[in-house]
Amino acid sequence: MLKTKIIAADLQNLTDARYFAAWLVDYMSFNLSEESANLSKIKEIMDWVEGPIFSAQYTGLEDLQSIEAQLEALSIDHLILGPFANEDLVNSDWQVTKTILLDDEVGELTSDRTYIAQSTLAFSEFSQDKMNTLRKLCNSHSIYLDCGFSSADIHSILDVGITGLVLRGSEEEKVGVKSYEDLDEILEALED
Repeated sequence: MLKTKIIAADLQNLTDARYFAAWLVDYMSFNLSEESANLSKIKEIMDWVEGPIFSAQYTGLEDLQSIEAQLEALSIDHLILGPFANEDLVNSDWQVTKTILLDDEVGELTSDRTYIAQSTLAFSEFSQDKMNTLRKLCNSHSIYLDCGFSSADIHSILDVGITGLVLRGSEEEKVGVKSYEDLDEILEALED
């Protein structure tokens, strides 16, 4: 069991899906905003894995009909929307996690929504102001942190009061072959 919730984002292959499933992550997310998104491959991956909630990632610039068709084809009802997403895309039947940018001024947030606080900076580079902003957000909202960090940062990150972390999948070296050294260190640091 892990000390915090995990969203495994940008999954591209069965190797990543099986790896994250073995760690009992809470969410597995597929980027469907790309034209190259292969729904049949994603469905195949979903059929191999049990446990996590499956999510679809969108920039939010896509049209509603395309999103609805993809979600229906995959039987997904959880969305992760990008920071510039049009709020009109949201259907009341969907569970939505919205991305906000910590590098910009954070405006008013909806109280009942879950957010991903994303930064281009590594956690170890956060200024005191950025740390204060993150703490304030965590005190009033369900916040997943999406930034660069290492296993050495885990204790400090958890002290902020986050709901969870975003970890990312990536390309395989070749089918079924991939190194997970960095992720292993992070996930081992998160073990209870």
